[in-house]
Order: sequence, then C-alpha cells, then structure tokens
Amino acid sequence: MLLAILLLVAGALLLFVGAEAAIRGAGALANAAGIPLFAIGALLFGIDFEGLGTAVAAAGRGETAVAGGSIFGTVAFLFSAAFGAGLLLARRPVPSPSPEHVLLPAAGLVTAAIACRDLFVTRLEGAMLIGLYAVYVAFVVYDRRLAAPKLAEIEHEAERGPPDRLRALGLTLAGLGVVALGAAGVVEGGVRILSLTTLAPGFVGAGVIGVLASLDEVLLSVLPIRRGQDELATGNLFGTLAAFSTGVLGITALVRPLVLDGAAGSALIYAACLYGAVAGVFLWRGQAGRILGAAALVSYAVWLALTAGI
Repeated sequence: MLLAILLLVAGALLLFVGAEAAIRGAGALANAAGIPLFAIGALLFGIDFEGLGTAVAAAGRGETAVAGGSIFGTVAFLFSAAFGAGLLLARRPVPSPSPEHVLLPAAGLVTAAIACRDLFVTRLEGAMLIGLYAVYVAFVVYDRRLAAPKLAEIEHEAERGPPDRLRALGLTLAGLGVVALGAAGVVEGGVRILSLTTLAPGFVGAGVIGVLASLDEVLLSVLPIRRGQDELATGNLFGTLAAFSTGVLGITALVRPLVLDGAAGSALIYAACLYGAVAGVFLWRGQAGRILGAAALVSYAVWLALTAGI
C-alpha cells in the first residue's frame, strides 16, 4: 500500500510539473497570436493533457473501467470541486458565456451517454466521438463573436513564457513528455490500490485518479476568476466537458474498447447532472455565485461517499 501511495504522489507531482510546463509553453504561443480568452480556456486548458494521459495509460494497461471512471471523474471534479471553489472565492458573480457556448457541450455529453448506455464503447464509436470534438473545435475557432484580447499571465507570480515560438514549442513538448511519465505513475499506483482493496475500478478512476489528475484545475479555475479573467475559467469549464465527453473518450476507446462498470456509469450521470445545474443557472440568471459553488462542493462530497460503496 505504501508503494502504491508513493507512486500516486510521485505521478501526481510529475503531472503537475509537466502540465504547467506544457501550458506555459502553449500559452506563450497563443499569447503572441491574440487568441480569445474563452478559446484559450476551451481548447488549450480544456483538453487537460494530464487527464488524457491517465485515461490513455489506463486503457493501454487493460484497465478500461479505470480509464472511463477517470474521464468522467475529471469532468465531475472540475464542475464541482474546482469550479465550486472558484465561485466561493470570487469577488463577484461569474458572468455566463454566450448561450451557444453553454449549450454546445450538451451534444457531446448526450452522444457519450448513448455510446456508454451498454457500458461498452467500441473503436467505431470512439472515432465518431473524435469527429464530434473536431466540430466543437471548429466552432470555437471560427466563432467571430468572441473578442480576441491577448492572454495575460495565467499566474501573476509565474515567470513569463519562452520569448520565441521555437522555445515555447520545445517547452510544450517537454511538458507533455513529463505528463506521460506522471500518468504512468498515477495509473500504476491506482491499479495497486485497486488490487489491495474492494473498491470498484470505476471508483478508483473517478474518485482517486480523476481527482489527482485534475487538482491543477482548481488553480486554473480559481486564479482566473480572482483576477477577473472569467472567460478563461468558463472556457476551461465547458471546453473540458466537450473534450472529455467526446475527444478524450474517443481517443481512449481507440487505444482499447472500453468496458465500463457501475461506478464509471455513476460518474457520467453525476457529471451530466452537474453540467445541467451549472448550465441552468447560467442561462437563467446570466451569472453564477457562491450559492452554486457551495452546492457543487457539497454534492461532490456526497457523491464520493455514495459511489465508494458501488
């Protein structure tokens, strides 16, 4: 058990270091091009390289229920703990993105639910999900209604990104390599814990690996909101949902067809409920505040307690 915990911690640290390097490098490239804040959040942060790495690594090992739980657990963690913390610490209510950007990820979520209805995702379904994510990316990229201010520093204390595009690209690729190493460590630790406990594989993915691989999302939700970069945080929120319910799920299914379990299915249902609540508040009131944040955090604690017994 001690070795499993050490693997989880070491893997998580590598994930964070690699993700920060990849984000800083990619952010430097995007900053020079004047990419809109929402697009940066939706496309750059939304793909969540460490979450993708853990899911693909788990599928490659044959732990497909862990992979599925990790995918849906990442979305659940972001919509509850990460965004909830951001809302609680916000100086003012967070304004809603455009209705189109709020509602568009629902298409991917519904498609993912259809693909997972029998707790099995084939490679063909995976390819279709990837195609759907490509449509989402095209919509965000070519949406002329988005303003195009240049991206400011994501973290005020962090050093500025590489001064030229070649160094930025190198930093991005190096960061992704470290993410891959961290993903392998996290999955190995999760599998060892699974072998020593009676926890369901899907819960290990959603409640353990999904959380460890997504802790940096707390930072990427709280800091932009605290600094008035609300579009960066909401872009990350809805972009992650779109990416994980389509692209990440599809890529993982291409690596190995996914056989899910009840805990992974529960994570999908819970993530869908969270999305419905957040989207409903945004569309109804045009903003979200501390009440929604507190409710999201409480619901996450309750869901973890209930799902641990599945």
